[in-house]
Amino acid sequence: MPRPLRPAPEPLDVNATTVIVAGTAAWFTAFVVLLFFAGRLADAGQLVWMWTALAGWVLGLLGLWIAVRQQRRRR
Repeated sequence: MPRPLRPAPEPLDVNATTVIVAGTAAWFTAFVVLLFFAGRLADAGQLVWMWTALAGWVLGLLGLWIAVRQQRRRR
């Protein structure tokens, strides 16, 4: 006999802006660190890691803009 399902928990009240800022800062830091190793990365054919970090930073900025816009509209 199947067990009865528990009710879904209430959603957490999370400040999305703080989470997005932290993630965006991490991607930017990774990009800056990888800039110092650009020559080695290029020699190893692994330059994609630097561009991945840059894309993460840019997408984080876009996400931050969207989150701030949504917060303003809710008010």
